[in-house]
Amino acid sequence: MSPQALTEKEEKVYGFIKGYFDKYGRAPTYAEIRDKFNYSAISTVQDFINQLKMKGYIEAPIGTNRKRALELVENDFSDLAKIPLSGTVAAGQPIEAVETRDYVDVPKNLLKKNGDYFALKVKGDSMIEDCIMEGDVVVIKRQSNASNGQTVVAILDNEATIKRFYRKKGQIELHPANPNYKIIKVPENSEFKILGVLASVIRRVE
Repeated sequence: MSPQALTEKEEKVYGFIKGYFDKYGRAPTYAEIRDKFNYSAISTVQDFINQLKMKGYIEAPIGTNRKRALELVENDFSDLAKIPLSGTVAAGQPIEAVETRDYVDVPKNLLKKNGDYFALKVKGDSMIEDCIMEGDVVVIKRQSNASNGQTVVAILDNEATIKRFYRKKGQIELHPANPNYKIIKVPENSEFKILGVLASVIRRVE
């Protein structure tokens, strides 16, 4: 049985936990999760952990005082969708948009019905604070508009990038999730379009 779909906030918490496991080989503490997302109380973290446990993504053993008592559930996804892997996208400075012909398997429970999806391989580290790392594959729901704060794949003067989208007083801004990168302010006369919004992140192990 496949896990239930996650909400956008649950996806971010789960992505942080999984990324922490991949990097350090252990779970983050509840306090580290709280600090990552600037939650005011540990109880908020506990609520997310309970939801992730209920939906089948993690195990949180009861009756232990260990600070890192979280375990990822190894899921056998038998219901997969083939999504076109359309090329590379920059998590850094925009790079030339390059089309490829390949596919990636994505659990169907991560996709909304009637959605049109494509995938891109990430190059760069401008989105690491959103747990989007170089080498990850981002699954994108194809659409031409976005709300403030959504992570989008956009084309700016024929170069592709993944960033948080904001429109402020008519000015479009593309925000990185890494303080080492500057906000990109899109000039009015530039060729700009949104290709889609982030649906999921897949960490590929070579």
